[in-house]
Amino acid sequence: MDVASAEQIYRCMAMIVRQIMSDRQKQFQAKTLGEGKKQVYYLCMEFLMGRSLRTSLFNLGLNEVAEQVLADADIKIDTIYEQEPDAGLGNGGLGRLAACYLDGMATDCIPGTGYSILYEYGIFKQKIVDGWQQETADNWLPGGQVWIKSHPDQAQEIRFDGQAIETWEGGFHHVKYENSTLSLLFPTICTLPVTARRAFPSCACGRPRHPA
Repeated sequence: MDVASAEQIYRCMAMIVRQIMSDRQKQFQAKTLGEGKKQVYYLCMEFLMGRSLRTSLFNLGLNEVAEQVLADADIKIDTIYEQEPDAGLGNGGLGRLAACYLDGMATDCIPGTGYSILYEYGIFKQKIVDGWQQETADNWLPGGQVWIKSHPDQAQEIRFDGQAIETWEGGFHHVKYENSTLSLLFPTICTLPVTARRAFPSCACGRPRHPA
């Protein structure tokens, strides 16, 4: 650590903590699936999670160990904490409430998953120059991306707008729907086209008609 920068140490610690959390999550998931427990899914446009390193070390019971290891190298742990930006995934009470729900489910050992959108930018950064406020984009991902695991093999095409299309064919009623869904842990939105089919009543005439 003598030649590593504070940012490099932060990224290294974050990757170690993320791996520990991932291993525990897999063990917990296998246990809950084996017990047949129900899963909780919470959808929200934002999750105000804050900074992950300090919170994760505390929840894992490793904060004092990490602080001592860094102190032995004459490094203050607060200097490392400051390298992490706030996750730009929310801006107010709605996002904080969603984050609290996840914390509560984890504390009570409830198998839960939060669904949201991975925003590239946060709200904005601001500074005062000559008495005037100036805003710049909050590009938080370069520092926060270390906590996010990408799944490019699960990428989906996203389409906007559209309409429901109703057709009649072979005695079945077809209605096309476009269902929007999200993958795990702050991903992009995915769409899932599905088709519903239901048979006509047995008294249906020879020509197509709307079911009663």
